[in-house]
Amino acid sequence: MRKNRFVTAIVMLVGAAIVCGLFRFNYNSAYYDGLYDRYIIVNMLALIWVPMATIILVFRANPESFGFVMSIRRQVWLITAALFAGVLLLIMIVARMTAFQDYYPIFRLFDGFEPAFAGYPSTNPFTQAPWLMLYAQASYGMYLFCWEFFFWGFLLFGLQRSLGSFVAVVLQAVAFGLLHWGKPEMLPSFAGGIIMGMLALYAKSFLPVFVLHWAASISLDVMVVLMRPQ
Repeated sequence: MRKNRFVTAIVMLVGAAIVCGLFRFNYNSAYYDGLYDRYIIVNMLALIWVPMATIILVFRANPESFGFVMSIRRQVWLITAALFAGVLLLIMIVARMTAFQDYYPIFRLFDGFEPAFAGYPSTNPFTQAPWLMLYAQASYGMYLFCWEFFFWGFLLFGLQRSLGSFVAVVLQAVAFGLLHWGKPEMLPSFAGGIIMGMLALYAKSFLPVFVLHWAASISLDVMVVLMRPQ
């Protein structure tokens, strides 16, 4: 019991430091000068390497006890697929909205993607620079892998140890929502955080949440481009 309280306390301190640090970094472009690679690398270092170092060096624990589990039951994948179907319907509705059209695909906000978005929205970035967009989606997937481990692995399972499942899900959902500040989906992200937290607990792994989030991210970019005003 005492060890669980120690783990939860450290997770809260490390988690709060990461959330505050990334909030400051991500919302001040002067720190990364509009460079996509710098933005992705700093976020990945903070979201997976710091938590992993804490788990292995401080807790002397197996990452599997924090949801880093790759073997997932078939039933979990069926639930994940059903959730994605629901998310896809929502994406088809919101993709036409001005707020989403003005913000996504997010890559156009960074330097280096000019070949893909030259002439946008009159042009399609996926056909204009397919290899650049493939790199964008693949690298963003790596970023989301680290993102999901931080929220639905390190934070969720670390907080659950002494605070219980309900409080753990709510706290990580609040942190998840805060790092969506200024994005069109900020408010729904709190509810999404609750659902994904429940999925991760049921699966005992963050992996299904990562697959769901990455699939939704790609789908949103594609739908926004397909439904863009020309």
